[in-house]
Amino acid sequence: MPNVIPEDAKKLWEKWNLRASILFSLFLQMVLILCAPERKRRRSIYLNHIIWSAYLLADCVAAFTVGLIASNQANMKSKTESQMPLQTEELLAFWAPFLLLHLGGPDAITAFSLEDNELWIRHLFGLIIQLIAVAYVIIKALPSDLWIPTSLMLLVGIIKYAERTRALYFGCLGNFKDDMLAPPDAGANYAQLTQVYSSKKLAHVLARMMVQEIGLGVGDAADYEVPVQKLSEVEQVEGGFRHFNIFKALIVDLMLTFKERKESRRYFFARTTEHAFKVLEVELNFMYDAFYTKMVAVNGRIGYILRFVCSICLLASLERFAAHHHHKHTNAAAARKCTSSTFMSPMPCLSVPYAWTP
Repeated sequence: MPNVIPEDAKKLWEKWNLRASILFSLFLQMVLILCAPERKRRRSIYLNHIIWSAYLLADCVAAFTVGLIASNQANMKSKTESQMPLQTEELLAFWAPFLLLHLGGPDAITAFSLEDNELWIRHLFGLIIQLIAVAYVIIKALPSDLWIPTSLMLLVGIIKYAERTRALYFGCLGNFKDDMLAPPDAGANYAQLTQVYSSKKLAHVLARMMVQEIGLGVGDAADYEVPVQKLSEVEQVEGGFRHFNIFKALIVDLMLTFKERKESRRYFFARTTEHAFKVLEVELNFMYDAFYTKMVAVNGRIGYILRFVCSICLLASLERFAAHHHHKHTNAAAARKCTSSTFMSPMPCLSVPYAWTP
């Protein structure tokens, strides 16, 4: 049977498969970082296809590359130094956590559609499987002079992947609704109140029951007579965030209270048309970020602490890696390649997701 694939193509693939896969995975991450925020600003079929393709390919390529690293480790003993001039066992182990970092994805997108949030359990299972695969690659390379920077990068990768899984968990409509439900409140005990009132009346004790009427009708004139006020940009963001916390209940089929309805009516009747739509724009941005980005998972005390830990680990890993190659003065080309990858791959870790962008 004739060989369909030429020998030159096979040799080229064997030489460049790992480096090409890592660069392609990095390219997909950059596409998501640059293009994902544009999805909420403008409607474009071509842009959606690009984001959709990059979103699906990113996980596949990163998982494939982790397997490729494990395969190259197994085949390394049968290859000479001239065949793999830049790939050493410890260097392959150092590359593996970067793929775990890529699987965590950028802050700008965690889900392409609402249905993706419902699959957070699948992503949790994927985190466990990929962590086992990366740990296998690292353990197989031990003892290694790069075990410190590799361990630090592994910690960053675990945090990033866990952030994505946590963001999907919060974006799941069921969990989103459960977080909004207040503790049950039965309200006033009217039966007991009536019984006490009747007892006092029978005992000829002065007692009076008063009913206070609160104007919550649809056509309250007070809602329309409020003076119109202009808002600064900061006040628009504050108003959008406040009403996002109110109206997000409607997404999961919860009802607004009369108080929330009346306050929102008075707020918007007191704004100009332009500023009212600006507040709505901010509110919709918060809704988008809550379901499709890492905003909810990162914005909080735990999220800030984990981001600080990631930044410290990245800087420490880069310093230890650079110091190791500077001390040995060997394999300079590999040092330049991995140092460049260290700067570019963790870019999503160092960025705190913004809650609203105009």
